[in-house]
Amino acid sequence: MPFGFHRSAPCALLACLLSVSATAEDVDIRAPKEEIGCAQLMFPYAQPEIVLDDRIRLNADKALLEKGGLSDLLGGVTVRQGDKVFSAEQMNFDDTTQVVTVKTESLFRNSSVIIKSQEAQFDLKGESGSFFDTEFTLPSRSARGDAKRIDVNSDRQVRLTDASYTTCAMGSNAWYLQASDIRLDQDEGLGTARNTKVRFMGVPIIYLPYFQFPIDSRRRTGLLYPTVGQFSGSGVDFRWPVYINLAPNYDATVTPRFLSERGIQSGLDFRYLMEKGEGSARYEYLDDRKFGEDRSLFRFDHHSLINERLGVEATYAETSDRNYFEDLGGTLSSSSITHLEQTARLTYQAPASYQITALVQNFQPIATTLTDIDDPYKRLPQIRFRTRSQPLYDTRVGIESEYVNFARDNSVEGGRFVLDPYVQFDRQSAAWYVTGQADLHHTHYELTETDPGQRKSPDRTLPIVSAEAGLRFERVTDKGRLQTLTPRGFLLYVPYDNQDDLPLFDTGEPDFDFVQLFARNRFSGDDRLADARHIAGAATLRELDPGTGESRWSASIGQLYRIEAPRVGLPDDPPPERGATEFITQFDYRISRSWRAVVAGQWSPEQREFDRTQVGFRYRAPDRRSQLDLSYRYRRDILEQADLSFLTPIGGAWKFAARTRFSLQDNESRENFAGVEYSTCCWAARVSYRRFIGDATGDFDSGVYLQLQLKGLASLGAGGATLLPDSEIDGERPQ
Repeated sequence: MPFGFHRSAPCALLACLLSVSATAEDVDIRAPKEEIGCAQLMFPYAQPEIVLDDRIRLNADKALLEKGGLSDLLGGVTVRQGDKVFSAEQMNFDDTTQVVTVKTESLFRNSSVIIKSQEAQFDLKGESGSFFDTEFTLPSRSARGDAKRIDVNSDRQVRLTDASYTTCAMGSNAWYLQASDIRLDQDEGLGTARNTKVRFMGVPIIYLPYFQFPIDSRRRTGLLYPTVGQFSGSGVDFRWPVYINLAPNYDATVTPRFLSERGIQSGLDFRYLMEKGEGSARYEYLDDRKFGEDRSLFRFDHHSLINERLGVEATYAETSDRNYFEDLGGTLSSSSITHLEQTARLTYQAPASYQITALVQNFQPIATTLTDIDDPYKRLPQIRFRTRSQPLYDTRVGIESEYVNFARDNSVEGGRFVLDPYVQFDRQSAAWYVTGQADLHHTHYELTETDPGQRKSPDRTLPIVSAEAGLRFERVTDKGRLQTLTPRGFLLYVPYDNQDDLPLFDTGEPDFDFVQLFARNRFSGDDRLADARHIAGAATLRELDPGTGESRWSASIGQLYRIEAPRVGLPDDPPPERGATEFITQFDYRISRSWRAVVAGQWSPEQREFDRTQVGFRYRAPDRRSQLDLSYRYRRDILEQADLSFLTPIGGAWKFAARTRFSLQDNESRENFAGVEYSTCCWAARVSYRRFIGDATGDFDSGVYLQLQLKGLASLGAGGATLLPDSEIDGERPQ
């Protein structure tokens, strides 16, 4: 559900809370929270006692009662019905009409709102009335305001005349909303405001002569909040989205975007819901005067179930040019995209233990530094079949098969068929486990556009045999903590077969890590099956907190020993040698609730040094006001990088945040960020500067981000909801 004027306007809060009746389930009075607001109660308040019948109860120091007529109540007067309570020093009550009339200062309260007025008249039977010269407080929202007049009628219509609203503390109207007339229709779920102004520090920052907004969960067409930013490549970037509620199950958002150096961009987002699916589409268009051409972007995503067995997924993205995201994306994550995916997938899950998947996949390359030979192959189509039997004496049999037709310009193309029948064994107990699997992996190709001398119909058939066993040990330490030790061993056998004449459609070699220790093929994809005669061993020691079950620390180490040197490799990437590999190590220690450390690496016994290292420290203050992330990454002859980010209070309502990514290998910064925030309980302002690599060529881009947050109302400007979002301990940028 989108957020904006049509959802977040404070009048919506009034409409929801100025209900004249309530049940016990409606009562939800909470202490005010700083992040919502800081308005103190303008007058004493005690949560009214809930009375579930509709009888009227009168209390007064002195009363002149006339049955069927007018009654005068004097001194400490209270009139109670259900959760509604009127209190005043003097009050008139008409028993015939059940109308309360107050000519002096009075207080009305229910489970959600308090209204102080100088004059009031309320029909308890008809649940309608008027309050004059009012001040009101919404305790659960930490909000307050005033109105010249509040009218409530029996058909759930509410009207506020000359009203104001804020979440700031008494005596500090840093921001407030004013409207000459607000009408709230609770049955329609719609509010209408006229001559609305939002003032900040006394200065009007928003004026709307007329607008409508929903006051419940029903969606309404309306303006969303604008954003503004400054980027070195596009100048001032201003957007003001308009939300359009087309139907209960689909809607749209139109976003005009002004770029001072490029022109006006039009954006359209469309979303839809089906009984068993959902999807979205986005289109952007810009007549870019700086680029000199029309530019566009189209995205489409769809996920649905045709029936309980058959599902459909589709993803399609296309842009007008390779520089679109570099120029108009505005973020490092968007500017680093290399390809746009265009995929359709059909999946059938049979009642029995088999599954069929059909896939069509294409890519649009957009990285300016890549050539055609770097583009991934298209799959036109890919059909996969999987089946596995139910276990019999801990044994299963299964088949995995696949056909893919690969296509790419100026390259070897063709179809690949894979048939992989297998037998699995799996025996488990509390103290140990044994698993094993034997495959007969067959691959056949039908190729076109081959090189001279290359076979057009090569094939390969190889057995794959693996076994794994592990033990589980537990002990309780003197401090009552549970420690577990899990050693495991792995054996793999795959004979050698010369595969140099086979194409490379989708195959690569992942980094060596704990997953690779126990992988049955060191390559990804099916174009290469690595010959293997090796054993692997690893052990993990872990300590658990018995009270919470959380891991306090864990330490793992593993190594692979190749009995024979593998002979299958990739071009320009020779196969590994015989003997022991590097040790894979990892240590994860939760030092305290606030501190955590992770150390991981690959230790080479021959070189007596680490080939790869990763060290990370993370701190989160209990109140979340301070945080620190420090990480170091090293890959011999490839990468050496340090990342540092922190957020800290610098006195009073001020906070400072910074982030830097520095390449120790190149002795240069990859990204710099600095920002400052001033935050009170009812508003916050943030300004930040960011310099980052803006495209695949390594050129830098920069941007200034400004944001004003009126808590309980809106956020204006560009930037996140926090000055420095949480980041992972390894230093990865949160998306």
